[in-house]
Amino acid sequence: MADPILAIRNLSKTFPGNVALRNVSIEIMPGEVHALVGQNGSGKSTLVKCLSGYHQPDNHAEIIVGGVRLPAHYSSSQAHGFGLAFVHQDLGLIPSLSVLENFCLARGFATGAGYHIRWQEEARRVQKLMAEFEHDISPRALVGSLSSGDQTIVAIVRALQEASDNGHVLVLDEPTAALPEREVGEVFAAIRRTAARGVGVIYVSHRLREIYELAERVTVLRDGQRVGTFQVADLDERNLVELMVGQTIEQYYPPAQPKINEDVLLRVENLSGSGLKGVSFSIQKGEIVGVSGLLGSGCSELGRLLFGASQRTGGTISFKGKDVSFGCPGDAIRRGIGLVTEDRRHDGFFPLMSVGENVTITDLRRFSKWGRLKKDAERREILGLIDEFRVNPPDPERAFCTLSGGNQQKAIIAKWMRLKPDLMILDEPMRGIDVGSKTEVCGLMQKSVASGAGVLLISSEFEDMAYLCDRVLVMSDGRLVAELAGQQLTKDSITHLVYLSAARGEDHGISEVEPG
Repeated sequence: MADPILAIRNLSKTFPGNVALRNVSIEIMPGEVHALVGQNGSGKSTLVKCLSGYHQPDNHAEIIVGGVRLPAHYSSSQAHGFGLAFVHQDLGLIPSLSVLENFCLARGFATGAGYHIRWQEEARRVQKLMAEFEHDISPRALVGSLSSGDQTIVAIVRALQEASDNGHVLVLDEPTAALPEREVGEVFAAIRRTAARGVGVIYVSHRLREIYELAERVTVLRDGQRVGTFQVADLDERNLVELMVGQTIEQYYPPAQPKINEDVLLRVENLSGSGLKGVSFSIQKGEIVGVSGLLGSGCSELGRLLFGASQRTGGTISFKGKDVSFGCPGDAIRRGIGLVTEDRRHDGFFPLMSVGENVTITDLRRFSKWGRLKKDAERREILGLIDEFRVNPPDPERAFCTLSGGNQQKAIIAKWMRLKPDLMILDEPMRGIDVGSKTEVCGLMQKSVASGAGVLLISSEFEDMAYLCDRVLVMSDGRLVAELAGQQLTKDSITHLVYLSAARGEDHGISEVEPG
């Protein structure tokens, strides 16, 4: 039997007041795609950061790559030299630079006489690297002009280059989290070609179906400890979830709450603007309405326009029985609308501010008297919200950026739900969070509609939508093109219509949605 290409032995990492990892041991074989799963806060990110040299493990840990034991402390640049390559969630690419320039920033530029850069030679080298992955992405193309899938492939190929010609291990942290499903297959093909070269691949993902499609073995972390390593074929999805959360899961989604009434909360007619073209639909009180479509279909633009973050050019919006016009998000907030944005890292919070400051920033007036902030009253409310929404760790002074993805999302939802909005717009609320956090977010949605509020759920997670939504609207090219409800509302039917709608130029029998 071959020796492991990567052996991690007795790896622990302690932060002040918190043991993030405790004696974790994992072996990765050459050519293996090895999945790493666990809830947010289980230690996955800490493990990846220890491998990358960003964090230094506690004493007695061993990391052996290609048969060579690495020094106790090494930097991120040294990690690349040891044959470790990483693709992090944010990819680390610069959109305003070309593919070629992004490659050269990582390894340096080839120069000739007078230190002039050999651009043609560099372009040929990058083109050859891309061709090895059966992609013809131009080295001169701006990264910002590429699709999300192509950007991910550029990051993967660059990571392999950074690990040098004798690269041993590629670590991928949620590489498909921001990708539409049609581009995931291209990334999977690139990962399989990487493994076929003998490289060991660690694949971190919350999307369990990807684990079953891609990985041979899976290691489960829980509360900073290794639960075990298993053959993927020996576990069904239910077993894997139970290993991750440490208890039997009767169902992933909370039971639906009875609807309060059928009064119309929001009615939109012929809405246009920001890529939208004559959109018409309604949301009743106590109803979850889903919206889905491929990248560029207009789903996120719809949420931003309803929130006043972009301006309409036509149509009408009626909210709580009155025609409204939101000139800015502040207008929408005052009327009773909240928005959890798709990109929480850039639009959803202030990373260096505390958890408490982020939670109460939407409305400080209730704590203000004569221009002064009543800190004690604010802190009492923050602690109550942290407890109610199960934000962990329950420390209001902690920097928001140090929370795991799932806890960030729960805190962001708490920020809006404390205002008791009549309409919550949730754009990809399940993206990048673990199963346990997903269940809690689903419960928060159900709690909101049980009080009579409405929810507009924008998502590419078709299974979640089939379970949660009363109706699902399908968008394509800025228009609503189909509606599903009742027995027709299944994961397969959503998938079918979303992809079928991309070919709308042909006659596929998809009719426009009638308002209401």
